[in-house]
Amino acid sequence: MNRQVGLELEDADELIATRIADQKIACVRGCSWCCHQLIVMTNRDDGIAMLETARDRLSAAEFRDVELKLREQANRIGKLSHEEAESRRWTCPFLRNGECSIYDVRPIACRAVISSDASCCKAMMQAETFEDLSTEHKTLAIEIGERAMELQFEINDRRTITGAFEMRALLTSLL
Repeated sequence: MNRQVGLELEDADELIATRIADQKIACVRGCSWCCHQLIVMTNRDDGIAMLETARDRLSAAEFRDVELKLREQANRIGKLSHEEAESRRWTCPFLRNGECSIYDVRPIACRAVISSDASCCKAMMQAETFEDLSTEHKTLAIEIGERAMELQFEINDRRTITGAFEMRALLTSLL
């Protein structure tokens, strides 16, 4: 595994922990409501680390399943407009039994999504549109999104940026 990326990701985790230290956090192991969306990555080495980790941790059959899902989703996403792709649910190919199989090398975008209310995350994933959410969940959803963007920008200002790639497209190109 690329050790430099691991150290950078650990530094990102420390920065995030510092920024959210005074906030209520609902995210727990096994909660995966946020694992069903598009993920933008800005560093190719993170993608390489993800694939290397998956190859090391998963059986050959499980890795083939991940590869198949990555290719299928990347193909489907590539045929849609950004708005259409954003409006659909894309279960992360690395999700196994409700948990991330590559958690320690998950993308910055995943690390930055921090929720204070799991019921809001569930509602966001089950709603057809943002307008279908309750007023309370809309407010929380905006807060979660704004915090995630702020964290991603702050982290990306301190990392090497090699482009902006949707995760599945990047990983498919690296396979």
